Amino acid sequence: MSGGPPPNRGGGSGGPSSAEMDHPDLVDLERRLHSEVDEDFFQDPKKFRTLHRVIDILGMQLLDSADGQQQQQQQARQASSADFDSIHRNNPAYVALKQQQVIVDEAIEHMAVYHCSDLNSSVVAVGKVSRQFNDASNRVRTLRRQVRDIKDSLGTGDSAADGDANPNEPAGAAGGRNGTAQAGPDANGTAGGGGFGGGMSLRELWLKKLECEAVLSLLHKLEKIRRAPPTFDVLVQPQPPSPCRIGSAVAVLTDALRTMFSDDVAQVQALHKIMEQLMTRKQRAEEIVWETLGDVIYLRTGNAVLPGELEQGGGVLASDHKKHHYVSGEPALRRGRSLGTASSSSTTIREDKSGNSGNDGDDSDVDSVLSDVDYDSGRDGSRTTAAAPGGGDIVGGRTIPRTILDSEVDLEADELRCLEETSASDFAIPQYADPVLALRILTEALARLGRLEDIERVLGETVGRELRRITQAEQARTFARLERRRNAGGGRRGIGGAAEGIDGNMGQLAEADEAMRDFRIHLSNLLFAFGSVALRLSHLAQIVRHKIMTDPQLTGRYSDPSSAMHSVLVAADTLIQQEVKCFLEACLNESEGDNFMYDGMAEEGRGASSHERGIFSLGIITDTASNKDSRSAALTSRANIVELSTDKFVTNVLFARSNMIPQVRNALTFRRSVATWAAESADLKAELAFMTGEDTTSPSYNANPKERAIDYLDSVIQKNLLPMLQEEAVNGTISALEREDAFEPRIDPAMYVRAANSKNVQVEMCVACQALYRYTGPLFSALHRLPKGGEMYSPLVAVLEHAVLTFNSRVKQRVGQICRGKKASALLDANTTFFSDIELRRSYTQLMQAYFGEDDAYAAGASAALDGGSMPISPSAGKSKIKEEKSSGFDAAADYERERSAFEMEVSHLSPLLEFSSKNYGHDLAVCNDDELGRAACLAHSLLNVASLLEARLKTRSGGRDKTAGATRALRGSIKEIREHGVRMAKFCRVEMLIQSVKRMSQICASSTLTAKDAVRLPSCVNDLGEHLTSASDVLREAGGNIIAAYSLSSLEQYIPLFLMQTVRIIAQGKGRKNRSIITLNGVESLDRSGSVLYRDLKGATNFENSFWDDELAAESFERSASFIAMIELDMEELVSYCRNNRGEFSDEDYKLMFSMDGPRRSADIRKFATIDK
Repeated sequence: MSGGPPPNRGGGSGGPSSAEMDHPDLVDLERRLHSEVDEDFFQDPKKFRTLHRVIDILGMQLLDSADGQQQQQQQARQASSADFDSIHRNNPAYVALKQQQVIVDEAIEHMAVYHCSDLNSSVVAVGKVSRQFNDASNRVRTLRRQVRDIKDSLGTGDSAADGDANPNEPAGAAGGRNGTAQAGPDANGTAGGGGFGGGMSLRELWLKKLECEAVLSLLHKLEKIRRAPPTFDVLVQPQPPSPCRIGSAVAVLTDALRTMFSDDVAQVQALHKIMEQLMTRKQRAEEIVWETLGDVIYLRTGNAVLPGELEQGGGVLASDHKKHHYVSGEPALRRGRSLGTASSSSTTIREDKSGNSGNDGDDSDVDSVLSDVDYDSGRDGSRTTAAAPGGGDIVGGRTIPRTILDSEVDLEADELRCLEETSASDFAIPQYADPVLALRILTEALARLGRLEDIERVLGETVGRELRRITQAEQARTFARLERRRNAGGGRRGIGGAAEGIDGNMGQLAEADEAMRDFRIHLSNLLFAFGSVALRLSHLAQIVRHKIMTDPQLTGRYSDPSSAMHSVLVAADTLIQQEVKCFLEACLNESEGDNFMYDGMAEEGRGASSHERGIFSLGIITDTASNKDSRSAALTSRANIVELSTDKFVTNVLFARSNMIPQVRNALTFRRSVATWAAESADLKAELAFMTGEDTTSPSYNANPKERAIDYLDSVIQKNLLPMLQEEAVNGTISALEREDAFEPRIDPAMYVRAANSKNVQVEMCVACQALYRYTGPLFSALHRLPKGGEMYSPLVAVLEHAVLTFNSRVKQRVGQICRGKKASALLDANTTFFSDIELRRSYTQLMQAYFGEDDAYAAGASAALDGGSMPISPSAGKSKIKEEKSSGFDAAADYERERSAFEMEVSHLSPLLEFSSKNYGHDLAVCNDDELGRAACLAHSLLNVASLLEARLKTRSGGRDKTAGATRALRGSIKEIREHGVRMAKFCRVEMLIQSVKRMSQICASSTLTAKDAVRLPSCVNDLGEHLTSASDVLREAGGNIIAAYSLSSLEQYIPLFLMQTVRIIAQGKGRKNRSIITLNGVESLDRSGSVLYRDLKGATNFENSFWDDELAAESFERSASFIAMIELDMEELVSYCRNNRGEFSDEDYKLMFSMDGPRRSADIRKFATIDK
């Protein structure tokens, strides 16, 4: 009962939880333990006091009656344990204690029943511990007895020893040394305790033992010193299959040197020559360690494991016998790896002995190019979780965890684990797999050699030369890749080559990015290598600082251990910044601005270095370009490629091979990668300072005397590039808008050949839209490459907004010019919901999907509907139902009822167009000619296309969402206005084709062919409509593309049958024909043939790719109109039978018209219709 605290004695005040509801018995048991058992039973057993409990029970017993007390005592003496309760049944204290015992027994029984297995395992574990403890106690007891026996054996001498006796020895031992043995001779004739060693005393034997041990120890030390030189030579001179093991060699050498300079060996004069050999080996060991350290830091080794297999990933190297080589280049860049991080790739140029080449698929072997440059630029993987000094972690850190640094380094065992599996035996220095473990091994070796203090000086002397070798190796790698592509027939990758296969609407930005691909790959590889070097230097600094702080022998030698190797890190960072900045300066041209031409069609005017392409070039290249190529070829031969400086390599190799010139606009191409690399470098510096306790407020830490690469790039962008791009965006757009053909269709010369083709027609945007997209492209690209909210960002957004607003003002004027006075525009602008009801049709959804994609189709439609001026405040119930079905993602192609409801809602707004017999019908139906229709289609296509492209430019590539939503809200609103203008023009084209059709078909009811008796002839307006549909389809496709043409002709498969049925209604009413003449059977046949001809002509006009023609709706609509026409030629009995059998096919009003008209085979009798219901 006193084994622990009471369960949940604090008790919450909330309502019952789900667990309490599921186990009411446990809740009741817990409540009873809490309320009915005293709290002192749950205290520590050592603190529990039982005396007061006994006194309470006995005291209550004494209070009983005097007569019954003696009898109860007598019964207590005679009663057994079973009758004990009956004796104390009247004792309240005992009864209360007994009740508490029952409650606790219930709790224990519950535990035993429901947790039997757990209790059994605990009992087994306790029993095992008890047995082990008993065994240990027995062993200790036996050892004590043996020690006691030995002491008794050693103490058999005279206890009355003289004053020379050892006070630490028993008296018997002293007596034995004086030869006065107490015991008599044993069976072997030796004296008792003092007869050891033929009469030698125990003290003499002990001294003899010590002397022998000293001699043996000296001999062992001499043997160790003698064997050290040959052992060192064996370890550092690799013999197949053993590689060079400098760590083990240093361990052997330092042990021998420590032994050599010990007190007992230093006085041996015969070891002079061996000492010279050891000092020679020490110098050799230092040379190997320094060289190996340089190889690890500067990426020539330590690149054969994945980041998760590094030492700091788990404390040991992976033993799954897998080797991994990291290679730099485009594949790693496409995967989005960070620059200079642990997951960076490497530039492996050396080919291992197993046959696995470290080069990627886009590079060739460059061993012959490098000559004496033996370089293997690795991207070491060492990004892990860094442990904070006071506990806790820095998630995503790239420094070494404190637990790894605190672990002891075993030079022999750790080096064996760290060596590469295929480490070649012909290498004079070791080849490591794990860079972190290699740095720890080499740091420990330097500390044992006593050269750790020189690490800052040695690395500072070589950092410039080593970083230059990295640059040379990357140049050789890039040159080898260009040579291989050239030998494979790839040719140049210039502006001209980049333009092939790219849409002309993409502009100079896409062409420049493609042409600069070799530059970006080279810079990415360079940043990868420099980032890995900085990472390994930071790891080395962290290891050295930790070693200085934790090694007692090094404590006090540094005034500030937390700043060790700071000068090396600063020097390396300065040199790296200079190399990157030199590359950027060579790619940019600050002094000479780019020549821009604002003609809206900048295929020409690419610069002085451009050449004519296509059939007009005839392969002729100017002599200047030829001389330039020959000069560059001489400067970039394979013999001296590594000797070129960075700026000369860029000029004579990259620009010469890509047929380009330095331009300031290239700054945007490099800005993102340089910014990412700079940010990670700064994070690594801050993380190292945090992990090592470096003072970040000191002037030396914050000193930045020279301009960094990212600062230089931002300065060029802000002072040179952005003003130029802003001027280009504004002036280029305005220049294109001022052209006479700014919004005119761009007719393809092959239009007549392609008009009969059903393939998709690729239509270019108008000049104004192309200019807006082209000249604002660099600024849109800069939005995602410049820091948000900086000094350069807000002016950039303002210029883009100004250019788009200027474009919108001209577009609004153009829309007004095309739509002014047209009946289609009047219907769209009417104070009805017709404008928004059009968006309920399936064809509108297909239009939005074609231009804005599946995700934006419904959003674009809803946005346009909400922003339209004709949007009603309270939509009808039918319209709300259609919108709900549309937004729910229902399959629009199979939703026949929804499409039919939307069609009826749309027809309700067009009732004035169906009054064919009204007076002066058609005089106000102003329609477009073919040229105006083509301009409208071209404007609709261009505006929708440029709006989708501009919206895509505001979105990021990965997330697909605008990361600058707040700052570019006004800009997105302006682009949305472009889309709204495009949607309006697309609706205008659709309504225009509808009015063109109804204007022609309204003449059928007045045609003389309906009353002809001699022959069946088609009305001339039917042939006219068929020809118009064919010609309009060609015009729409050539000016606006297949999508605009499909949308403009959509739903005519429903409207043309509707117009035919309306013509029949006009005939049945006796209107539209002179003298109210009766239609003949030839007239009925003429109407039926008109439907068939119009079906054929409409299907032929819409028979092209991406057409919105709906076979199901067309078949149902034309069959219904044919049935309606056929009722005219029925006699009265047949009409009554048809009406009775197909009552739901047409409305009652239509049937009344049929019964009230005089047909070719019947007379009007409206009473017949009344009898059908009866």
